[in-house]
Amino acid sequence: MSEMKGIIRIMDRGMNSTEMQKNNRTLVFKTLLEYGSMTRTELAAEIGLQKATITNIINEFLEMEIIAIDGDAASGRRGENIYLKLDGIYIMSIAITRKDYQIGVFSLSGEQVKHIRCQFEKNEDIHVVIDKLKKSALGVETQFGKKNVVGICLAVPGPYIRKKSDGNDMFQVSEFEQLSQINIRAELEGVLELPVMIKHDAKLSAYAEWRNAKEALENKNVSLIIVRSRGFGIGAGIIINGKIVEGQLGIAGEVGHMGINYNAKQFRNESMGTFEYCAGTESATRYMMERLYEFPGSMLNEDSTYMDIVEAYEKGDPLAVYAIEKMAWMLGYGIANIVYIINPDCIILGPDYPNVDSFVEKVRQSIMQFVHPSVCENMVIRYSCLNEDSFLLGGYYYILESLYKDNLILERIRQAMD
Repeated sequence: MSEMKGIIRIMDRGMNSTEMQKNNRTLVFKTLLEYGSMTRTELAAEIGLQKATITNIINEFLEMEIIAIDGDAASGRRGENIYLKLDGIYIMSIAITRKDYQIGVFSLSGEQVKHIRCQFEKNEDIHVVIDKLKKSALGVETQFGKKNVVGICLAVPGPYIRKKSDGNDMFQVSEFEQLSQINIRAELEGVLELPVMIKHDAKLSAYAEWRNAKEALENKNVSLIIVRSRGFGIGAGIIINGKIVEGQLGIAGEVGHMGINYNAKQFRNESMGTFEYCAGTESATRYMMERLYEFPGSMLNEDSTYMDIVEAYEKGDPLAVYAIEKMAWMLGYGIANIVYIINPDCIILGPDYPNVDSFVEKVRQSIMQFVHPSVCENMVIRYSCLNEDSFLLGGYYYILESLYKDNLILERIRQAMD
């Protein structure tokens, strides 16, 4: 009965029998990858397909040599667990920011097997940076084998505007205008000879957080926002009902450009009243410099970096406490606006901000000044729990989900194994 209902739903969506079979194979593959190992009975119950259908798909996977079965036979006895065997197949995830680029290679099970990071100067020519990136990416592709890479994702800072009227992507990155001078996707595809999917980095970060959030494990419909800042800019990724919120041109979540101090913007310069100017991580350096000479005993000086300020903050340096707490207050002020627009279940502060309870509490206190207590009581505000770089990890999840959606995962695996 459950399978018949599933078939009816599929037929309603206009699927023919071939598409149904592809969909069922993808669903079995996805379920095995998520659960690690299952019996045929467990698979049938989880997916809602008949055991005979499951057995046919498992037999096909056996012929492809992408699964293994615990036990001496493949007869489907109750104790036999089926698990995927996907050694040598990878997803490449690339991220570029104003300060560095990173490349991560993931197995299909999500294990990061290689990581590269290259830092560059703010004023370094973008063509030189991209040439270095292409060389690094090509070296990684050569190491793992081009045919073994089933997908590549590129995370870029925003605003990233997709599908302009001329068909090209456009970047308007705060403090990194050079990125708009080059078609980075075309450059990478030219050297890698594989298609590259491009996505705003904060959206990928939010997707990685959602895939690993304890709140989402308890409720798949949980809505989540992550707020990140790598330097000047601030970006937010928004997940609602497990889907990335895009907007018409893909700029949903570009909260850094939201004005929170109109007077500053009006009378000084275009960026000064924005959320990213007031609460981006580089704002802490500016706040520190504004009062540096009022704290002669501080361990900070004119050359102190943001990370120096964070370290001093953790040690209780009064000037650092002032700078970080002012940034936290501004961050909470901006987030309060987001809360009234999205009303999320969970707000996550990205790893760019101090991973200190006192900082999270200061942000929470700021939000509570502007948001009704009943709203705050029903909303989680916490720091990221991910150890991996969520830009890269989000790229892995995004590629995998895209291959599922288009029923291409098994086709790509076959190509890799030929």
